[in-house]
Amino acid sequence: MEEQKIKEIKEELPQYKTNKIANEVAIRIVNVFSELKDEYEILLKKLENCNIKIVDFEDENVTHYYLDNTIYLSNKMYTNAINEELVIEYLHYLQDGRTRNAFNESLNYFTAKLLMQDLKERMNEFGIFFTSLIEGNYALLVNLIMQIDFLIGRKEFIQTVINNKKDYYDKINNISNGNISRLVKDFDKLFLLEEEYTRTDDLVKIKEEIDELYFEIQNYIMKFYFYYATIHIIEEEEIKNVRQKLNELQNYRGVIVEDKYYTETSAKINERLDDKEKDFKKKNSKGALAIIYENKFLNFIKKLLSFSHN
Repeated sequence: MEEQKIKEIKEELPQYKTNKIANEVAIRIVNVFSELKDEYEILLKKLENCNIKIVDFEDENVTHYYLDNTIYLSNKMYTNAINEELVIEYLHYLQDGRTRNAFNESLNYFTAKLLMQDLKERMNEFGIFFTSLIEGNYALLVNLIMQIDFLIGRKEFIQTVINNKKDYYDKINNISNGNISRLVKDFDKLFLLEEEYTRTDDLVKIKEEIDELYFEIQNYIMKFYFYYATIHIIEEEEIKNVRQKLNELQNYRGVIVEDKYYTETSAKINERLDDKEKDFKKKNSKGALAIIYENKFLNFIKKLLSFSHN
């Protein structure tokens, strides 16, 4: 996420090659995010305006970087076909001017995996069993993004990741009662802890801190979403949808031995949903009685009118 220094620019990728890569990225975006299919031409023209330069980085471990309308690629990278690194940098280009932090990068890694269709299975890191689309330092963070994505949906996510709008942040902020900044800061903390794990001698201490923070974020996501979801139910059909999300969330959550928080919180949420269901049934039964009485009253009036007419 920090600025990378370039030792030497080797060449600028010819425009025809840039256009070919841009076209493949645009096609993948509109295929995966079908809501954007009508924006293909606009998206393609925008992507074609991004320059690609082949360089030597001062840090030999760096392979790709974006800055000021240009994607810089290490001369060790293969550029005849699209790859995940290029997708990541094109996303940075589409989001030009946005702050680089662990939360935003997690959104980008998640998006890149969706576009490349290079999906991972359930894995085990730091003793946590979880599902993610990526390995390494962003694995846990992408898992948390997957949980948010599953609960909140894709509409606002697409507008933020591809069209550089604030929709996703605004929606999360609304659902979390104004606490998006807490989530962003916690993502940064977790990322820094994972980086520290690769450098420290006190592995046990850092692992404990990683585990504690990961579960704190995971549980917070569940807490704020279902609190919001339950108090904003206005139709009986929504109760079924909330229950379904509550059950399916287990497939995304990380666990060590048992998910005690999920079990206890689910029980409380289901109690609230039961109360909502009872309220709807009472309203429906009162409504049905009102219709019966109204019909009886109308029939009575009709009889009176018929008598008076006779």
